[in-house]
Formats: sequence, C-alpha cells, structure tokens
Amino acid sequence: MPSTLDSLTEILEELNKTGRVKASIVATDEGFVIASAVRRGVDEKVAAAMGSFVFNTADRARDELKLGRIRDITIRCEKGSLVCKSTFLEDERPVVLAALVPRTTRFYIREVNKALREIREVLRELEI
Repeated sequence: MPSTLDSLTEILEELNKTGRVKASIVATDEGFVIASAVRRGVDEKVAAAMGSFVFNTADRARDELKLGRIRDITIRCEKGSLVCKSTFLEDERPVVLAALVPRTTRFYIREVNKALREIREVLRELEI
C-alpha cells in the first residue's frame, strides 16, 4: 500500500501528464509543500509559497466581501497561468493545489478538478 505522500505525488504526476501542466504542488495555506511534481527549473518552495500567498490574499478579500468559499483562482499571464484551487480538511484548514500551466496548454481545468477530488480523498483518509 503506497504512503500518503506517494499517493499525492502520483496524483500530481498524473495531472502533469494528462493536463500538460508544468508543475503541480499541494501545500498548506502557510506555503509549506506537502507533495509536488515539478519539471526542472521550477522551484517547488517558491511555487508553493506564491500559490498560498495568492490564495490567502483572495481569501481575505472573499471574507470582507462575504462571497463564500473560494472555488478557484487563476492568474493568466503572457507565458502561462497559475491555477489555485483549495480543499478543506474537517477542521476547516485549507490545503492548496497550485498548478503552473504553460500558455500553450488548453483544456486543463477538468484534469485539475479531477486531481483535487483525488487529493481530497487521500487527505480525508489521513486527516492531517
């Protein structure tokens, strides 16, 4: 039986392959890496910190505007996109999935959503 880290890494590797994603990272809302699958040239710690920073900033705005839980955040740039999605553990702590998507990649959101569902299941079993 694979460990939780192995299971999360497998999910991220599959996301990178099927979604044609450059890097995918599961991190705490404080920016600490839980699991990652990144290509050479991507600093997983920086990507995790930035994904969590974006999530936390948007979460503060969401709270002030009374918008409910964040479904996703996408920052589109000329060379690609940063997609952040979150799931919540039973104690309401958020876990962030950050994916770096090259500009040429299309139709990746279904794969990101699938990965998030699988990550949620693995974390539920563990309840970190």
